[in-house]
Amino acid sequence: RLRDQLSQDKSHHLKNGRFCNPWPSFVEVPLTKFHHHLLTRDTTPAQQSIAEGRAPPVVPLNRALVDAHTGNLQLTWLGHSSLLIQLDYAKILCDPIFSNRCSPVQWLGPKRYTEAPCQVEDLPKGIDFLVLSHNHHDHMDWDTLRKIAARYPGIQVFAPLGNGPILKAAGFAFVNLMDWWQETSTPMLGKDGHFQYKFSCTPAQHITSRGLFDHNKTLWCSWVIEGPYKRRVFFSGDTAYSSTPSNGAVCPAFRQIGEVYGPIELAALAVGGYGPEEFFCGVNSKPEHAVRIHEDIGARISVPIHWGTFMLTSEPVDEPAERFVREMRARGHDSAFTVLSIGETMTVDSQVG
Repeated sequence: RLRDQLSQDKSHHLKNGRFCNPWPSFVEVPLTKFHHHLLTRDTTPAQQSIAEGRAPPVVPLNRALVDAHTGNLQLTWLGHSSLLIQLDYAKILCDPIFSNRCSPVQWLGPKRYTEAPCQVEDLPKGIDFLVLSHNHHDHMDWDTLRKIAARYPGIQVFAPLGNGPILKAAGFAFVNLMDWWQETSTPMLGKDGHFQYKFSCTPAQHITSRGLFDHNKTLWCSWVIEGPYKRRVFFSGDTAYSSTPSNGAVCPAFRQIGEVYGPIELAALAVGGYGPEEFFCGVNSKPEHAVRIHEDIGARISVPIHWGTFMLTSEPVDEPAERFVREMRARGHDSAFTVLSIGETMTVDSQVG
């Protein structure tokens, strides 16, 4: 099987214990050049768009939907890359952050320009699984993790390799650390009996660090989550598709994901954090590349995420979703996407059984 062959490829493991992007589609920006950009960057387009009121709206959670256990496939966008997915009776949190800043401290660092639609205490009483894509502070927020571990002591966590120490320190008791192309099946007891869920750790093109000296010491990934009715959800986490300027290479992992796990019923695709593209498109998808990922994985419906919350890069804050919609329509996917307000829930009408 293709997945068995792919799982034997460890080219993303380096001899020094760190990880890498093993494809020509990744071109790393020299650290000196990147640090110079951070010191001199012009965030005027982003700041101006915020001042003009172009940030996405924030709506209250629909309690009837998020609290329900109906067996529907639902996705609630909680801002940035934070999601509450309801898949065949299970409730799954992805990359949650409810803090005011995505930073090691709350007195410095990128601050929200849109409010969180809720806090941990406002989430449904029963959260079954927590899925994490990588350790950057905007995806693995320390305060949020500690509160989730305290409120849901029995929650099962799925994360890429290397993240065990921080998750144990946050208080999680049930942690599954996984490598690319590794699968883990886990049962869940529902009102109608036992249900089986499969979590597949799939590749992404990105990097990791939480400090100055831990560059790529932990792995990054995307996820395919399959419920008992065989509906599959794809969560991109943070990923790129092709570096800019490019040698023409694209990340082959997404076509492979489509071959192994497609078709995908619902995909949450990162579309923001790319400006200027010469610095960030090696690690964050621009919207047009997110559309290619939608096509490669064989998604039926895709939702743009990783935008509209923190000013991490220079593009206008409404541009990622607008470019994503424009490209989806240009490539004939007029009915294959939904752009959500922060806090909004969508229900996917799909065949089960």
